[in-house]
Amino acid sequence: MDKRFGFIVRIKKLFGKDVTIDEVGMESHLFEHSDIDPSVVPSEHLQLLPDPVRFETYVYIDPEGKEWITGMGYDPMTYRLVYEVWMQDGKTVAYELYGVTE
Repeated sequence: MDKRFGFIVRIKKLFGKDVTIDEVGMESHLFEHSDIDPSVVPSEHLQLLPDPVRFETYVYIDPEGKEWITGMGYDPMTYRLVYEVWMQDGKTVAYELYGVTE
């Protein structure tokens, strides 16, 4: 199953956006904590995440030209989802920590 479907379901649920799979770009990278911009993942969240952490990044440009980016953070050893961050036009608009306590 194409991982972009998860993005499509989440953006509909969180922001009411109807997106087709062909409109979504995706990349995956392994990041050390020192490589992550604190404006994207605040330090108080980052300290709760595995180091390194794998981020799958999804990008969508809506009909109004707004850029939506989400980063889904996974534990690279277990591939368990641990973090989700949403940005619109470069500004964080939502996040979720999974299975970690603040």
